[in-house]
Amino acid sequence: MNTSDIDHIAFDNIDRLINVEMRSGTLPRGLKWPMYEIARHHATLPLVASAALALNRAPARVLIASGAAVPGHMPVGENDGPIGSVVLAQALSRIGHQVTIVTDPVAAPPFRGLLNSLDRCAGIQVLEIGLSDTDLQRRLSAEFDIYCAIERLGGNPNGIIYGATGVSRAPHRANLDLLFNLARERGAITIGIGDGGNEIGFGNVHGEMMARLPEFAFCDRTPCGGGVYSAVKTDILLVANTSNMGAHAVVAGLALLRNDPPLCHTAEQEIALAHIGVGLGLIDGGSGELRAWCDGVPPAANAAVVELLRTIVTQALLPVQPRRF
Repeated sequence: MNTSDIDHIAFDNIDRLINVEMRSGTLPRGLKWPMYEIARHHATLPLVASAALALNRAPARVLIASGAAVPGHMPVGENDGPIGSVVLAQALSRIGHQVTIVTDPVAAPPFRGLLNSLDRCAGIQVLEIGLSDTDLQRRLSAEFDIYCAIERLGGNPNGIIYGATGVSRAPHRANLDLLFNLARERGAITIGIGDGGNEIGFGNVHGEMMARLPEFAFCDRTPCGGGVYSAVKTDILLVANTSNMGAHAVVAGLALLRNDPPLCHTAEQEIALAHIGVGLGLIDGGSGELRAWCDGVPPAANAAVVELLRTIVTQALLPVQPRRF
C-alpha cells in the first residue's frame, strides 16, 4: 500500500487516543504526551500507521518479546505486555502470520493461559529464554522476519535494564538487547512498543528524551548513573499510555488498512482478558496489586479506549455519502 493512500486522519486520531495519560500517581506522570511528541517528530507517519504497515504484508514469521516479572512483587509478571501481546498475536495469526512469543520462564505460563482463552491461537508458540542465554538470542535473531517488543525493557547506554523508577531488573530478567540489535543488523524489521522510555525501541529518541525529560530518567537512582531510558533502537517506535494499548492500536491499524473491522480487539474481550490475567497471577504494575487494572488504569477505562479504537476504524471505513439536509 502506498503511504499516501492511508487514512492519515484516522491514524492521527488513534495516535492521540492511545497517548491520553490516565495512570495513577504511583507511576511517573506527565511524560506521555511529550514522549509521544518526541517520537512523532522523528517519524514520517503516525506511529500506529508505521507499525501496522510493517505488519500488513505477505505471511511472515513474527517474534513478539514481552514479559516483566519481578520476584516478590510480580512473581509471574504484570498484565501490561502479556494482554497486548496475545491480542496482537491473535490478529497476526488471523491474517496469516506465524507468531511466536518469547519471554522469561517464570512469565511464560500467563501467556499460555491468555492464549488458551482466545480463539485461533493454537499455533502460537510461547518460547522461554534464560537469563544469560545469548546463544538462543543469536539463533532467534536469524529466524524471523519481524521482531516486536511490547513492554520489554531495553538496556540503557551502559547496557543495564531498569524499571521505570530506577530499580535494576538485570538480576532476574533476560536482557534481549542482543536479539534486537542482531535482527536489525541483518535487515529484519524491528518494532518497539512502550510507555515509559525504558523499553526496547526508545534508543531512537534517547538523546531527545534526556534533553527534554531528564527528570524521568532517574539517573541519580541508577547505580551506573546511566538512567532508565533505553538506548536500544528499533526501526519503528510506538509510544502509548500503556503498552497493551499500543498493541491494541496496532490491531486497529491493521483492521483499518485491511478494511476489516472485525479484526479489531473488543471491549468485552479486553475486560475478559483483564480478569483472566488476575486468575493467572498477573499484577497491576501501577499498584503492585493482583487486580484487573493496568498501570493504575481501571478495566472499564481500558475497555472504553478499546471501544473508541474500534469506533475510529468503523467510522473511517464507512462509505462517504452526501448530506441530505
